[in-house]
Amino acid sequence: MEFLQYIFRFLYRIRWWLIIAPLLVALMVTLATRNMERSYPVDMTIYTGIVSGYAMETGETNVQSSTVVNNTIDNIINIILSKETLHEVSLHLYARHMIYGDPDEDNEYIRAVNYRHLQRITPPDVKKLIDKTSEDKTVENLKGYEKASPHNFVYGLFNWNHPHYSYGALSKIRVVRLGNSDMLRVFYAANDPGVAYQTLLLLDKLYAKEYQILQFGSTSNAIRYFEEELARVGKELEEGEDSLTNYNIRNRIINYNEQTKQVAALDKDLNLIYQDVLLRYNSANASIRYLETQLDENMQHLKGNAEFLTKLNRVSDLNTRVAEMEAFYTDSTSSTYTQQQLNSYKQQLGQAEKELMDFSQSFSNRKYTREGYPTSNFVTQWLEELLKLEKSKAEIQVIETHKQELDKQYSHFSPIGSTIKRQERSIDFIERNYLSILASLNAARLRLKSLEMNSASLKLINPPVFPLNAEPSKRKKLVMVAYAGSLIFLLGFFLLVDLLDRTLRDRIRTEYLTGAKVLGALPGKGKLRQRRYTKTYQEKAIQYMANGLQDYFKPGDPGPIVNVISTESGTGKSFLIDLLSDYWSNHGIKVQSVRYERDFDPASPEFLFAGSIRELVRQEVGFERTIFLVEHAPIGVYSIPKALLQEASLNLMVARADRVWKDNDKQLFVRLQQQSGTTPVLICLDRAEREVVESFTGMLPPYTYWQRLFYRYTQFGFTASGKS
Repeated sequence: MEFLQYIFRFLYRIRWWLIIAPLLVALMVTLATRNMERSYPVDMTIYTGIVSGYAMETGETNVQSSTVVNNTIDNIINIILSKETLHEVSLHLYARHMIYGDPDEDNEYIRAVNYRHLQRITPPDVKKLIDKTSEDKTVENLKGYEKASPHNFVYGLFNWNHPHYSYGALSKIRVVRLGNSDMLRVFYAANDPGVAYQTLLLLDKLYAKEYQILQFGSTSNAIRYFEEELARVGKELEEGEDSLTNYNIRNRIINYNEQTKQVAALDKDLNLIYQDVLLRYNSANASIRYLETQLDENMQHLKGNAEFLTKLNRVSDLNTRVAEMEAFYTDSTSSTYTQQQLNSYKQQLGQAEKELMDFSQSFSNRKYTREGYPTSNFVTQWLEELLKLEKSKAEIQVIETHKQELDKQYSHFSPIGSTIKRQERSIDFIERNYLSILASLNAARLRLKSLEMNSASLKLINPPVFPLNAEPSKRKKLVMVAYAGSLIFLLGFFLLVDLLDRTLRDRIRTEYLTGAKVLGALPGKGKLRQRRYTKTYQEKAIQYMANGLQDYFKPGDPGPIVNVISTESGTGKSFLIDLLSDYWSNHGIKVQSVRYERDFDPASPEFLFAGSIRELVRQEVGFERTIFLVEHAPIGVYSIPKALLQEASLNLMVARADRVWKDNDKQLFVRLQQQSGTTPVLICLDRAEREVVESFTGMLPPYTYWQRLFYRYTQFGFTASGKS
């Protein structure tokens, strides 16, 4: 409770600072903001379609994780607020204002006063870049003119501090996601309604382009890469297939597997035929050798006959031709000419054999052989076997010729197989690579189409509306903040000063700084209207003081002693003693005032070695029933004997409430307490404020209504009634 009283009195003491200073600050802020610009808010709502859009990849509603959705929406928000997007908005906005602005009348693009200011600050060479017929052409001209230089006007529009076109102004655009939906709400406010309105219109137009560039860029690059790879691999596939085709053509390959099967089958058949022919050849050869042993010398001469040999060669040649044609040209696919030629050869062969037989019969002149068999039979058999032998020779020759051709075909087809397989493997690998790239290309194109659909879903649901009314001014808020800020600052400042201040001032601070109890307080001069009550204040204060002193007088002590002490001169010791003497004298109590330099010398040996104050007092009155008020010299100059301090009923330290409690005062007071022993050491505050005196005496005049009310509340009498 005492702490709360202290806080209340602290606030009361600085009341005028707390009342006047914040009001002055609020007044200054009010005057400073009297021409404060008004702000015109504009907003729009964008549907993104990120959450509930249609996915081309799946053909169903696009359901994604919350992380992907939040990341995508954050990307859109960052693109809207990116420096590149805002730079485009700045250039288009400036171009639009320069094209459609009117210096005489406000319009939906810009106010006339702002347009006139814009015309004044725009250099002539920049004005030449303005194409009144095309906003896009004007923006291209501005981009061509812009360069990073402190002297470039177009560069400075965005990078300096223009209120409409700078990055600092456009960065105030706010984008907020509406809950967990696909909606984004964009807010912007400017001091010109046309500027705010056109800024959001341009932002909605330009951010979608930036989004498409960023989104389509990577996918388009992927598509371009896959197309190039597809063309390259397709060319390799075509070259591989052409190479295989040309190789087959060069090697006369239609179907390698079937052809090799046919060659193997032909080789097998040829081997069987060869074995059969060889058997017939050996048989005929053996028969001829036998028959020749049975023939006479005349028949031996027949073998060397030129005509016979000619006819025999003729038969052998025809046998070769017939054997060749019968072996390889008698299938169902043979032509009629081939068949006719074969028949002709057979007829010629038959004729040649007949001629050979006739010639042999006419050449032979013996009728019987050595064993007695007819010669004609042996000649016939010999010729027949000879013809068989010649036929077999011809067939063997033909077969061996074809076997050589088959060997060549084996040598021809053997490397072709591995080469064809190698080329087919290469073509198969390239084909699978081609199909893989084609699938990736289709997926990338599908992704691009999905992105196009998502970009198309960025629609403006609630377009910006041209603002007609400005939003409420922040002037009132600024004034309130200034008032509250100054009030808090003053409270903090004075509280800090009060915490660091070592002025005694009141009872609570005095007891905190000194550690001793305060007996009472004497009023100072007071305020002008309170000075007429000074006498009353002194009487009430000394009454409380005297009563307090009497409480420390020992029972039965006929002459109590009160030592009035101070650490320095000018504290009001004499004034206090005079007031106490007058008070007690008026009540019939004897008082003996003993003062230094008048009644004793504080520097004399008698004082220093005195055992009692009575030794220094002149015997003017009796000691019995007399109060001794002893005024000592400042203890900072002269010390007081220990016996005199302990002899007294009370040692009263007088200190001025308006002076600081210094370190030396503290040391002197501690020493005084130690020397006093069991004698109480109390403090009396002199020249205290009226409120401090009231804490001892109760309420002091004047007793006005407000004075009574204030006093009652300082005593926390919130529900008290009647006079306080």
